[in-house]
Amino acid sequence: MKNIKSLAGLFVVLALLISSCKKEDPIGMDFKINGAKDLTLLKNDSIIRDITFLYLGGSREELTITCTGIPTGVSVNFSSYAGTPDFTVKQTIKTTNVATGVYPINVTGTTPLGKVFTRTFNLTIAASPNISPTISLNGNYTIDITLNQPFVDPGATAQDPEDGNLTNQIVTYGSVNIDSAGNYPVSYVVYDSGGLKDSVTRTVRVFNSLNYVSGSWTCQTITPSTNDTTNWITTIQASATIDNRFLIFKIGDNYLANPIVDYNPGNGTLSMASQTFYCQTAVDTSNHTFVGTGTITSQGQQKIITIDYTDSYFDAVQGNNVSIPRRDIYIK
Repeated sequence: MKNIKSLAGLFVVLALLISSCKKEDPIGMDFKINGAKDLTLLKNDSIIRDITFLYLGGSREELTITCTGIPTGVSVNFSSYAGTPDFTVKQTIKTTNVATGVYPINVTGTTPLGKVFTRTFNLTIAASPNISPTISLNGNYTIDITLNQPFVDPGATAQDPEDGNLTNQIVTYGSVNIDSAGNYPVSYVVYDSGGLKDSVTRTVRVFNSLNYVSGSWTCQTITPSTNDTTNWITTIQASATIDNRFLIFKIGDNYLANPIVDYNPGNGTLSMASQTFYCQTAVDTSNHTFVGTGTITSQGQQKIITIDYTDSYFDAVQGNNVSIPRRDIYIK
C-alpha cells in the first residue's frame, strides 16, 4: 500500500513537471501598424505615403486592411488591401470639397483567426491660404493718341482663385487730358474678399502729330524785292494743346515775332493766319503783321519747312505802311 502511494505521488510530480515544461501556442498572429501618422492637408490636396504591417509573433497569417471614419469629400485608398506581414502598402489620401476640421481615421488589420489591430490617425483639413487676385490689361501697357482725339479706355480684367471673376470690382485711378500733350498714368486696382490686391498701370501718351518738328532749325530768310538773304537759327515747338499746330520762335529774324502755324494733313499745306507782334528788327521796334502759307517736305532724312508770307508794318522813317513779301526756309 505504501508503494502504491509512492507511485501515485511520483505520477503527480511528473505531471507537474510536464505541465511546467509545455508552452501553450498563441492563438492567431500578433502584428502592428506603422506609418499611419497624423497629417494636415488642404482642400483639393493629396498625399501618398507608406503604411507598414509588422509581424510580432504567432502563426503568420494574411490579414485584410480596412479604413473607417473617412469624412465626405475625402478618399483613402491602398495599393493592396491584403498581405502577410511584414509588408508595406501605399496609402493615397485625396481631398476635394471637404470642410475644415480634424477627422480621426482608422486603419485596421484583421486576421482570419480574429486578431485585430487598429491605428488611428488625425486628418486635419486646413483652410487654403488666400491667393492674391490678378489683373490683366486689355490692350498694351502704353497707348499713343493724338491731341484732341477721344480716348476710350480699354480697361482690364481681374481673376481671383477663390472669388472668381472680379472685373466689375476694378477701381481705376488717373485721367487723360486729350487736349494737353503729355504722359498720363492710368492705374487699375482690385481687392479680393480677403483683402489682398493686385494693380497694374498703363501709360497713355497724348502727342502732337507734328512732334517731329520740335527742335532747332537752320533758317534762311529771302527778301525777293531786294535779293537780301539772312541766315540764322531758330526753334520750332509743336503745340501742346492743338494737334498739327506749331510755334516758330522768331520768324524772318524778327525778335519777339513768334507766329503760330497750322498744318493741314489732308493737302500737306501750312497756314499762318494774320498775327501781329511788337517786335524788334534791325531797322526799328514796331508792330509787324505776318500772314502766309507754306509746305512741309522731305529730302532724305531732312525735313524742310517753306513759308511764303508778307511782313507788314509802318515805316517810321518813310512815314508810310510797308508790306514786304518774304520766304523763310527751315531745314532740320
